[in-house]
Amino acid sequence: MGTVTVLGSYNLGVTFAVEALPVWGQTLLSRHSFFSHGGKGSNQAVTAARFGAAVRFVGAVGQDAAGISAREMLLHEGIDVSQLVMVPDEPTGIGTIFLDDNGHNAIVVHPGANARLRVDTILQYQRDWPTDTVLLAQLEIPFDTVRTGFAQHSGIRILNPAPADASYAQESWDWVDILTPNETEARILCGLTPDDPVTSSDLLQLMAGRTHGKTIVLTLGAEGALIWHQGQNIRIPAVSVKAVDTTGAGDIFNGVFAAELAHGESLPQAAYKACVGASLSVRWPGVIPAIPSVDEVERTLQGGHQN
Repeated sequence: MGTVTVLGSYNLGVTFAVEALPVWGQTLLSRHSFFSHGGKGSNQAVTAARFGAAVRFVGAVGQDAAGISAREMLLHEGIDVSQLVMVPDEPTGIGTIFLDDNGHNAIVVHPGANARLRVDTILQYQRDWPTDTVLLAQLEIPFDTVRTGFAQHSGIRILNPAPADASYAQESWDWVDILTPNETEARILCGLTPDDPVTSSDLLQLMAGRTHGKTIVLTLGAEGALIWHQGQNIRIPAVSVKAVDTTGAGDIFNGVFAAELAHGESLPQAAYKACVGASLSVRWPGVIPAIPSVDEVERTLQGGHQN
């Protein structure tokens, strides 16, 4: 069994289903709403665990009902929470999700306790991380905390650079092995506007040049993924499905991807399995409830899936 350490966020999710996404100044009545476990780190940790990895989650939640519920959920998923910080004077992070009838979403996140995951805490915890663990992180926790944790680690280091910020365009990324941005995040990291019309192929080349040859896995949603690795471009297909909710598909991609690399799969095969997992997930609302089973992904890989 491979091991994955997820350094990242937990957020309580609050989803509002609306006919169309609101514009500034508009008030909408949602068709329905629901609470859910979320946060990029938590979503990725649960996915990696369900795909057979031994997972440790390193994060921070409040000492409130949401934080207690988060810890119980992670334990129920078989995840090691010995390095989950319970912060006494900050609320658990929260994410508000607006989901339209086409499965598109807009998300606003308040980090809460996530912002209290400090560098000194990571340096203390890191002594217990296996040197061969796959380390997976996102950017819903402090950037310096992620960078410090990665710089001190000798195993495979995967960064999902989300949410991206224009200030990161000057970062060297010499402390990362694999970057997994989507197209919007990659444009921002390359100093472009989020809606710049650059093609996916050109964006991948630009990203590779900016990162001095680091492995890039550029996720393309329904189009799969493009990989830059050791000077080669590799296209990874996705599965065609009817999208109900795309929220968290990138998190499921990263969780499957990390688990498969931890199991010793090749980079292209791990990315292909991750694309299938992410594709199947968008057929259902939510994130964790939409994670497909290992068996379903395997059947799809073998050609047994019907839309």
